[in-house]
Amino acid sequence: MRLSTHQLSLHFGAVRALTELTLEFPVGSRTVLWGPAGGGKTSLLKCLAGLVAPSSGEVRWDEVPVSRRSAQEKRDAQVAFGMVFQSDALFDSLTVADNVLLPLRKRRVPEAEAQERAYEALRRVGLTEAAQKHPENLSGGMKKRAGVARAIVARPQVLLADDPFAGLDPVTERSIAELLLEISEGRTLIVALPDPLASLPAERTIRLVAGQVAS
Repeated sequence: MRLSTHQLSLHFGAVRALTELTLEFPVGSRTVLWGPAGGGKTSLLKCLAGLVAPSSGEVRWDEVPVSRRSAQEKRDAQVAFGMVFQSDALFDSLTVADNVLLPLRKRRVPEAEAQERAYEALRRVGLTEAAQKHPENLSGGMKKRAGVARAIVARPQVLLADDPFAGLDPVTERSIAELLLEISEGRTLIVALPDPLASLPAERTIRLVAGQVAS
């Protein structure tokens, strides 16, 4: 999926999260969004994925403005996105496998196929032996890997990651960075970070400050 924004703005009352951003994310590219907290990185990721509607301007999926798509088209197109959340967003009451299965069950994928795809995603992130564990029994790095597995299980074209290294030690950080690079091969990867990361090479970096691109 080709992503772009045109004069994209997002306001929450008097707070301007994003201001007139015009950006292009080529298919298969790797982009790092970086800058201080509150700079607009998470807001931009959510707008790109169609999770938040902009106040003005537009997000385009394959050249078509999201605002011109029907509700069903938006739901169908969102399958193209996988998102790794900063907080992991795993459900403690569910096993790792069931957390990974959630996107497929939501889309009513037949259970046998869903199970096969979930275990393939867990294999790719090295967590097959932890499939029946609960998140509370995982290390921070394992939780991040589970979050990556859930993000890729629906085979998205675009992988979005919101500060996926938060709270990790340097060794685990490098491990997750390597995993993201491997998993994103052939996909568009957009990662939001507080600072550029040497272990996560990108074709370009975009610095966001106060909702605007800064030099």
